[in-house]
Amino acid sequence: MPDPIAGLLPPGVSLPLYPPAPHCNTRGLTALGEHMIKGMIERGMLVEIDHMSVKAAGRALDLLEAARYPGVISSHSWTDPHYFERVYALGGMINQYGHDAEHFVAEWARTEPPRQQHGIAGYGYGLDVNGMGRLPGPRAANAADPVTYPFTSFDGGVSFDRLRTGERVRDVNTDGVANYGLVPDWIEDMRIIAGDEIVRDMAARASACAAGSRRCS
Repeated sequence: MPDPIAGLLPPGVSLPLYPPAPHCNTRGLTALGEHMIKGMIERGMLVEIDHMSVKAAGRALDLLEAARYPGVISSHSWTDPHYFERVYALGGMINQYGHDAEHFVAEWARTEPPRQQHGIAGYGYGLDVNGMGRLPGPRAANAADPVTYPFTSFDGGVSFDRLRTGERVRDVNTDGVANYGLVPDWIEDMRIIAGDEIVRDMAARASACAAGSRRCS
């Protein structure tokens, strides 16, 4: 064990020693896991595959395909990309991780053909922010076409100015999505890049989720 790491451990404590790879996520979906997936199908529940191992997700999709069950979701595109086609073919949904605006727009455009092929309505996002997953940062090349405040929501119903929390004023052009209150600003930034179509797609995802739930029940 490297000395810098060993120095962080309490006296008498050592890290586990693992055999040569592969040794991570080799079990796949257990019998109990298969029972759970089948039970979720019977109850009309959505099956989330993002944090399954590749082997477990593949077996879960086998069960979903055998049942012709559309209630499968990758809530923030964390599943293996090789499974995207299978999810779309079932009528399931793949939401994109909350990347920076340019990255998000590029992935939205890249996945449009398979979504259209399978009639998948809308396009969602999953921020999944935590200690390791960050919120979207400011767009690097936004000097020529920044988000201009105040801006109006795509349906014209709400006007958004810079977010104020206490004495702090936030601007998505410099702060990025510093907190969830700047998500509308992030979406406006993507509208500037890609036009109204991406906002319409994102707005349609809520209706698509509701329709998907009805198909599963």
